[in-house]
Amino acid sequence: MEENDEPCLIDSAATNSILRETKYFQTLLKRTENITTIVGNNGRIVGSGRAIVVLPNGTRIFIEEAFLYPGATRTLLTFKDIRRSGYHVTTACVGGAEYLHITSTNECETKVVEKAQGTSSGLYYSRIKPPPEFVAMSTIFKNPESFRVWHERLGHPGLRMMRNIITSSIGHGMKTTQIPKDFLCVSCAKGKLITKPSYLKVKAESPSFLQRLQGDICGPINPLSGPFRYFMVLIDASTKWSHVCLLSTRNHAFA
Repeated sequence: MEENDEPCLIDSAATNSILRETKYFQTLLKRTENITTIVGNNGRIVGSGRAIVVLPNGTRIFIEEAFLYPGATRTLLTFKDIRRSGYHVTTACVGGAEYLHITSTNECETKVVEKAQGTSSGLYYSRIKPPPEFVAMSTIFKNPESFRVWHERLGHPGLRMMRNIITSSIGHGMKTTQIPKDFLCVSCAKGKLITKPSYLKVKAESPSFLQRLQGDICGPINPLSGPFRYFMVLIDASTKWSHVCLLSTRNHAFA
């Protein structure tokens, strides 16, 4: 028995697998509604999403839509999710006890990959654990740099957006209190830099009229305007007076 595994019942009548912990989920959305469990009482789920469970021999079962029900008395895995993962289900008697065999077929060869012992209630008992990726994810969440890591992975959202993401989603271990007060993202700071216009750098100067001119040439123009293919714009730095010259060639700018 491993540290992260837990008992699980395999049922043919259930419509959705029920998990009690977030460590199995890849995606998780908040969802509040009542469901009817196999014991007949109404349960209240808190979320649903895509999940992965690993059986004792390492077989992975991919669940497209599992329910998160922390108050459940047992974890439940459906035949439907086993079949969707590409495996077949058969029953067999071994030593007077009934077992559920989960098999895989490869080139007409059938191989038993998992065994689940039957119970008196007609259900089958096994154990499940989260995939190894969960260990790495837990390490990331415990890292003091976790906020910076997820800030970069989510495309550098602002602090207000990060707070909304943390509070409106589940399946992670982050809290809004973990946001560093002096957090500084170098990439965000560089992206918000504003290049000031060049005239502010010489704000103290007071050039006289026509002392400093700024000009630019545009062209060639298509279609032509008579014999002219270019035009030049001159702007006086002190009065903003402007003048436009039509040019047949660029060389006439120096004439």
